[in-house]
Amino acid sequence: MSSAAYQQLCERSREVYLLRSAAAVLSWDFETYIPSKAVPYRAEQLSYLEAKAHTLFTDPVVGDWLQAAEQLGFDPGLEEGANIREWRRSYDRATKIPVALIEEFEKTRTMAREAWARARAESNFSLFEPHVEKIVTLTRQKADLWGYRESPYDALIEDYEPGTTAEQVKPILKELRAALVDLLSEIETETKSLPENFLDGHYSIQGQQAFSREVAGAFGYDFAAGRIDTTMHPFATTLGPFDQRITTRYDLKRFEFSLYGVMHETGHALYEQGLPPDRAGLPSGEAVSLGIHESQSRLWENHVGRTPEFWHLWHPTACKYLPDLTRFSPTDLASGARRVALSFIRVEADEVTYDLHILLRFELELALVEGRLKVKDLPEAWNTRFHELFGLVVPDDARGVLQDIHWSLGSLGYFPTYTLGNLNAAQLMAAAEKQVSGLSDQLAQGNYAPLLGWLRENVHQHGRRYLPADLMRRATGESTQARYRIDYLRRKYLS
Repeated sequence: MSSAAYQQLCERSREVYLLRSAAAVLSWDFETYIPSKAVPYRAEQLSYLEAKAHTLFTDPVVGDWLQAAEQLGFDPGLEEGANIREWRRSYDRATKIPVALIEEFEKTRTMAREAWARARAESNFSLFEPHVEKIVTLTRQKADLWGYRESPYDALIEDYEPGTTAEQVKPILKELRAALVDLLSEIETETKSLPENFLDGHYSIQGQQAFSREVAGAFGYDFAAGRIDTTMHPFATTLGPFDQRITTRYDLKRFEFSLYGVMHETGHALYEQGLPPDRAGLPSGEAVSLGIHESQSRLWENHVGRTPEFWHLWHPTACKYLPDLTRFSPTDLASGARRVALSFIRVEADEVTYDLHILLRFELELALVEGRLKVKDLPEAWNTRFHELFGLVVPDDARGVLQDIHWSLGSLGYFPTYTLGNLNAAQLMAAAEKQVSGLSDQLAQGNYAPLLGWLRENVHQHGRRYLPADLMRRATGESTQARYRIDYLRRKYLS
């Protein structure tokens, strides 16, 4: 009975995955090619599929199978034990949310995504406000049903970073903020004073596409199992085994927006392509957390892509696809890519100031979820806190409270994982440099396989077998620490 129960759990888990992968295809189309009149029915489709998946997984018989499988006493450090542990965690959370709430939430966020796009285009938060109000209300309901000890925010972040709480995030961001303020005051004047339009030019979309595609392929992205498309907000998504897609956006004046967007999303896709495909649909075949996921994108984007070595190697290729770059030396391009300056847009922020953007969002959504901030007051709160952190006056909603897609998707609790990803990236890179002989020289020569191989072995292949903190300890010898990121930034910008 118990052995059969484990196999039944595997079959049900794969069935749920099949439904959600079908929904992922519809979501990808929604972000890329859907005609505007199709949005309301797409909301119905996505709502139905998620409700169906939720119902299948929360069937009482799944609880019976879990109980029977748990009696086998599998080692939680082995695959079967880890799968049971993760199914139990997911089942206990899922069974607390009624299917009616799932359906309402899916419909709400699908319509909110469309409203956000329109509000951002018109730079008018009032068009988005009622949708945020409903999302926050539904999110609070979910948090109350899940339960929490100190803050409803803890119930939300658990979905993205298991075992993490708001109280654990606060001191990390406080330590980083202090370090970043000191670092910004020390960075050389010429680095900070590079004009924002330093690299501006005339860069064809076709040239940008070709260059980005070649870089992604060199990093290891398998185009036979993925593709690059265009969207308003870059993202990576997995539609099933051997189907990991990425998107980017293009600016005819600024090639770096698309290039570094592709590097970032390639890091996400490499993680997904490194998961064991024969485990698709099982916890052991899924990424462990967003903080680990983000570490992969940040590692390739910043630790590999924003370096003088990268631009000395790729300068001829860049000039071939984007002839306007011939007026810049490799050193010029590296300086432009590492330009440090306080700015409005998170996805365009340099790696030194980036975590300040996350601090802002974490504080605001924490206040929203805890009821200390009303949705109607969000733009004013954003602008006030942004000025305190950055010393800049937000010019409009599009460059302020409306710039991110996350709240329209109902993803409250997501933002802290970006900073955790930055910390993990620096720590993983430091470990790789110690463990892979001559890694820096190999990267400078464009041999990215050793780094990808190390990540495959120490991160990707494990899926959710280990919790995030345990995975970091296995790969680096200790749980996530802030000092690696601080040391990395100081070496990179002050040496």
